[in-house]
Amino acid sequence: MSEQNESLVTIIGAVIAIIVGVILQIIFKLPIIVSIVVAILLGVFVGFLVYLIQNIINKRNNK
Repeated sequence: MSEQNESLVTIIGAVIAIIVGVILQIIFKLPIIVSIVVAILLGVFVGFLVYLIQNIINKRNNK
């Protein structure tokens, strides 16, 4: 995965995480800190997924 694709996936994941956090905040009338925590956790999850995808691609390229 090129750096440009990786950056694009990370940015899209962060935007989706923020949107999901705000939607949950509005639906359940939660404090803003909850949406911040949800956004951070989803951002970390997306970063982990990008890391896993990179490892899989690198293993295939090294064979």
